[in-house]
Amino acid sequence: MLDKVPYLNSGLKAIKKRIRKMKFSTRVTLANVFLFTLLIGIGMGFVTLLTNQFLYFKNREDLLNKQLQIEEVLKKEQDTILAASRNDRVGLIYQKLESYYLFDHYKTLIMIIDSDGKTSYGLNKDVYDLLLMDQLKISPQNMSIKSMLEKSTTTGQEMIKVEMFRSINATESVKFQETTIHIPQQYGPSIITESNILGFDTLYTAIRLDTADQYSAFVVVFLYPALDNDFLLSLNSALSISAIIGILFLSIFGKYFTKRALRPLLELSNIAQNMNKEVLNYRIPTNESNDEIDTLIKSLNTMLVNLDASFEYQKRFVSDASHELRIPLTIVLGYVELLKTMGTENQALLKESLDAIEDESTHMKNLVEKLLILARLENHRVRVNLEPIKIDDLMVKMRQESLRLYPTHNFVCRPEYSGIMVADMELMTQVFRALSENAVKYSPEGSTITCTCQLKNQYIEFCITDEGQGIAKESIGNLTNRFYRLNEDRNRKTGGTGLGLSIVEALLKAQGGHIRIESTLNLGTQVYLYLPKKNFTP
Repeated sequence: MLDKVPYLNSGLKAIKKRIRKMKFSTRVTLANVFLFTLLIGIGMGFVTLLTNQFLYFKNREDLLNKQLQIEEVLKKEQDTILAASRNDRVGLIYQKLESYYLFDHYKTLIMIIDSDGKTSYGLNKDVYDLLLMDQLKISPQNMSIKSMLEKSTTTGQEMIKVEMFRSINATESVKFQETTIHIPQQYGPSIITESNILGFDTLYTAIRLDTADQYSAFVVVFLYPALDNDFLLSLNSALSISAIIGILFLSIFGKYFTKRALRPLLELSNIAQNMNKEVLNYRIPTNESNDEIDTLIKSLNTMLVNLDASFEYQKRFVSDASHELRIPLTIVLGYVELLKTMGTENQALLKESLDAIEDESTHMKNLVEKLLILARLENHRVRVNLEPIKIDDLMVKMRQESLRLYPTHNFVCRPEYSGIMVADMELMTQVFRALSENAVKYSPEGSTITCTCQLKNQYIEFCITDEGQGIAKESIGNLTNRFYRLNEDRNRKTGGTGLGLSIVEALLKAQGGHIRIESTLNLGTQVYLYLPKKNFTP
C-alpha cells in the first residue's frame, strides 16, 4: 500500500502539470464542468433525501386518513354488524369497506381478521393471491392462511399471529411464513406501526371493533413504502439524464462562452504586447459596464496616464538638466580654448577667465547638489526627524541668520501663533533659507521681508512676504516646476537654477505640508507654507 503512494503523488503532479499547460479558457471550462457535476450530484442526493422524507410523511398521512375513514364507517355500522351472526361478520365488514379496499399497485392492502380466526382472505382470494404471487414469488394454489388472537404472557399485550402454510399433499402442509400484527387494546386508540412483514418494511394500522357479545374484529390497513422505489428510480433517472445533457451542453458550448467572456482580456493582452514605452498616449476603450473587466481597463488606463506623465516628466527633466549644464560647460570650455589660443601672459584675460571658470563651476556644483537633494527626496532617502519645535525659537533663529547673511534687507517676524509644531528642524531651516534667498534676490535693497505665523484649522501657516516686483498671475502655477524661470537673463546673473521652489515643495511634502504662492505685479509676493499641527507620519 505504501509503495503505491509515490506513484499516486507522481500521477497527481503529472495531472496538475497538464492542467497548467492548458489554455485559461479550457481550464475555466473544465472547472465549470467539474463544479456543475459536483453540484448536480449533491442536488440529486438532496432531492432524493427530501423526496424520501416527503413520501414517508405522505404515506403516514394517507394511512391516518384511511384509519379515520374506516373508524367512522365501523362506528356508523356497529349495530348492523352486531345484529349479524358471528360467521357473517367478517364478510359484512368487508362489504361495508369495499370502497376502501381498492389499492394502487398493491401499495395499500386491507385485511379483516376477527377473534374467531376468520379472515377476509377467502372473500377475495384472487386479489390477495396477486399480491402474494408478486411479492412472495410463490404459487397461491397450495397455500393457506391461519390467524389467531394471542396475548403476551409478560406484557399482557394482545396481538394477532398470522401463519402461512404450503400444502405438500391432500392431508399434509408445512408452515413457511409467520408474522405478528400489533393491535390496540380494547377500546384503546389505533396507532400506526412500522414493522417488517414478510421481508418488507411496512407501515400498518389496526382498527379494533369490539361488540357486546365478546366479539372483536380487526381491520388492518397495510402500506408498503418500498413500492415507492419505482417513483424514486424514475425521478433519479430523469435527474441523471438531465445532468448528462447539461454536462454535455456545458462541455460543448462552455468553451465558446468562456472565450467570449474573456475576449476583453485577450484584447488587453494584445494591446499590452503591442505597446512600447515610446507610445504611451493610447487609452484602452471601456465598455462602461462597471464590471470587473471594465474596472481593470480603467485601472490600466490610469496606470498608462501615470506612466505617460512620468516618461514625459523624465524627458523634460533630462532635457532641462542637460540644457542647464550645457551653458556653464560651454562657457568653461570657451575660456579654456581662449587661454590656449591667447596664452596666459595677459593678466587681465587670465583673471577674467579664471573668475568665469570658478563662477560656472560653482554654479554647476550648486545645480548638481540640488538635483541630488531632489532625487533623495523623491526616493524617500532623506531621513525626516520629526520633533516638537517652538515656533518663536525657529523664527528668531531664521531672522538672526538672515540678517547676518543679507544685511542689505530688513527682516521682520510677527508670529500670531507661537505654540509648538512638530517638524524637522534641519529641513525647515533649508526651507526658510531658500525662501529668504529668493526674497532677497528679487527685492530691492533696503526693502522689508516679513514672516508671519498663524493657526489655520489643522495647519500652521507661515507667510513670507517681500516687496519685490511681483510675478504675473499666469506664471504662478509653474513656479514649483523644475528649471522654470521667469527671466532667463535675470536668473543667470543671480545664479539661480530654477530648482529652489521645487526643493521647498519637496521638503514640505516630506513633513506632510504644502506650499501656496500669491503675487501682485509691482507690489510683491507672498509665499504660504502649511504644516500639520498634529504629528505626521512620513
